[in-house]
This record gives sequence, structure tokens and C-alpha cells, in this order.
Amino acid sequence: MIPNSNSNTRQIVSNLNGQKRINLRAALETQQHKTSAVDMTFGELARAYLAVHYNGADMQLRKWIDLLDSRSAWEVSAEELARAGIAMIDNGYSPSTVNRNLSQIGSVYRWAKRRLLTPVGFVSPTISQHRYEEAIRRVELSDSEVQKLIDGAASVKDRRFQVLIQLLVETGARKSEVDERKWKDIDLDACSIEVLNTKTGKPRMLFFSAQTAQLMKRVWQEKSTEKMLFESTRASGAVVNFKKQWNKLTSAIGRADLRLHDLRHYRAKLLIESGSTVAVAAQALGHSSLILHRRYGHMESKAVQSAVQTSWR
Repeated sequence: MIPNSNSNTRQIVSNLNGQKRINLRAALETQQHKTSAVDMTFGELARAYLAVHYNGADMQLRKWIDLLDSRSAWEVSAEELARAGIAMIDNGYSPSTVNRNLSQIGSVYRWAKRRLLTPVGFVSPTISQHRYEEAIRRVELSDSEVQKLIDGAASVKDRRFQVLIQLLVETGARKSEVDERKWKDIDLDACSIEVLNTKTGKPRMLFFSAQTAQLMKRVWQEKSTEKMLFESTRASGAVVNFKKQWNKLTSAIGRADLRLHDLRHYRAKLLIESGSTVAVAAQALGHSSLILHRRYGHMESKAVQSAVQTSWR
């Protein structure tokens, strides 16, 4: 049972004002009470997440809030989510829709972990969740089109949008791996970003160009350690949503069909074309080798064929 936080706080203050000593046990218990939301329901957690995210997540989370509203956020099991996924498939939902829903729940739990809301030892029920095989979306994106996107982003008033586009193009990262970063995760001298909480649960490093590092130095005057790079001005702790800017940009170059995630596919394609194996590309992108092989294995085979034929000469 967690002790009353108000009484603990008064005791701590009394000790500090009196003998300048602190009851460390009481202080830690008070801090735990503030940072670990042990009694939070799934509905409360999901609504807290939605309060600082403006990315359309409410459309996906609404059904899950209805289903799990009063359940403890930390007692939702992988088995429950698996059964719910099967039920969605049986009722006509596409594999991609079910996967996006499960991914969104994973985002909620990763967000909670970053904000120290999860109990000690908690493991997200989505970590080991089965993903349904879905049709591969193949979108061709040329070098010239990518350059048009970068050039167009430079004309947007909020210069952070240009940085976001360049980072996604250069790193091949998922949007959430970039736009939720704080300055403590960034090393401008090494041109790297440390991502501890990823979709796969494995930390990794992202690498960007010196040119982008210089741009970041110009765009941000203040680089407070705990401040997010892409924090919204609408609410503290929220991530800015560049959906309008992206839609306007893609329409302007005649590619309204593009998604931000397509920049990730573009980088994967360049990695394979440059001679990287699927295994190396998967590591660079924080992706499953099997999934990447399904999408780009044919390109690797062509590279192998070309290398063998070249050796014949």
C-alpha cells in the first residue's frame, strides 16, 4: 500500500526546515506515488496520451477505450489483444488496420514508459504481439521527387518541418522515433540520435548528415536537455502535427498519394541499392529482417546476380 503522499511531504519539509535532514525512504515513496500511476485504468492512460498527441490516434484508440476503459492499464494481457485482433479480422477488418491498431496501443505504452508512468518491471502486452501479414504497399519515389520535398519543406514557416523531412529521409526512421526526441537524445557533433524506446523494443542509433546538423543549430536557439525538438505550441509535452504541411507539400509536387512513412521505404531502397545486405539494412532501420526481405529481397537478388555476372568478365 502506498502511504499518504501529503503526510510524507509534510514530514520531509519539516525535516528540511528543522535539522536539514531528509527521510530518504519517505521521499522515494512520495516520488514513486507521483511518477508511477499504479491505479491508472487503460481509459485514463489512453486519454492522457491523446491529450498530447494530435495524430489521428483517437480514431484507432476509441474502440479500445470502449473495450478496456475501466481495466487496469497494467493488467491488459497479450492474449486479450490477440483475441481482439482475431475478432477484428473475423468481422471484416483488414490485416493492415488490425496491425495499425495494435501498433497504436504499443505507442501508448511506450509513451507511458518514457514518462515514468509504468510500474517497475512492466512489459507492454504488444511487444510479443503477432502481426498479420498484409499486402505490401509499393510506392516508387525518385531522387528528384525527394529533392522537391526537401526544397519545398524549406519554404514552410515552421523551419522544424524542414528538419523533420531531412531527418526522415536520411535516417529512414519511423516518424515517432524522430518527432518525440528530446535534446538529451541528440549529439550534433556526432550527427546521431539515440532512440531507447523503439517499436521493436530494441534501442538503436540514427545517423544524419553534417548539413542537417548545421540546419538544426540554426533552427533551434535553445537546446534544453529535457525539451522535445518538435514540441507543439498548443500543449506542453505534445508533439506538433505537420499533417497539413505534408499534404500541401505532396500535392504541390503532384504526389498526393505519398505518406511520411514512404520516406522510410525510400531510404531502405537506397541502402539495398548501395550494396547493403537485407540484414544490414534491417539493423540500420530497426526493422525485422523477414519483413524487409519480403519487401526488398528481389532487389538484393538482383544485386547478387549483377555481382556474379560482373565477376565473369
